[in-house]
Amino acid sequence: MSNIIIAFPASKGKTASKIKELLKRYGFQEIISVTNGNEALQYMQELGGGIVINPLQLADMYYTEMLQYMPSYFEMLLLDSHAKIMESREENVIAVSMPVRVHEFIETVSMMSENTDGKIKRGRKRKKVRSERDNNYIRNAKQVLMERNHMSEEEAHRYIQKCSMDSGRSMVETAKMILTIGIM
Repeated sequence: MSNIIIAFPASKGKTASKIKELLKRYGFQEIISVTNGNEALQYMQELGGGIVINPLQLADMYYTEMLQYMPSYFEMLLLDSHAKIMESREENVIAVSMPVRVHEFIETVSMMSENTDGKIKRGRKRKKVRSERDNNYIRNAKQVLMERNHMSEEEAHRYIQKCSMDSGRSMVETAKMILTIGIM
């Protein structure tokens, strides 16, 4: 499983603790809590990949600044109020609204974990022509991302495409993974 960095300001320490407890309860073990963006970035450089979970604003930086310096083998999961996320979320950043629905949050972290774990695996052959059934998998996965993670259709497509390229899987395999996790 992927490394997870929880980056929340010290003023939101209870929130960070609850997130950490929740993740541990669902089997995630490699979890580090930090209170600012610089600490998170330092750990990212030391670790071989994973997920950083943070609000829009940290003590020392806004999430877009962290995105600029974040290694490509890490993904960001924004965790903030629905209004804040809708007003200022960047493309290709996954977001879950607070208050968190446990099932949705765990599914999203699992999906992202699968993607970061798969970045190491490369070299699978890709299909050039998709069947209608395969196109339906991709359409349905985009719909799940659009509903659960507040993405536009274009952002959802790009996310599936990026996950596919990063993990060495086809877009159809990535879409199936998203749908499987979305159904659980």
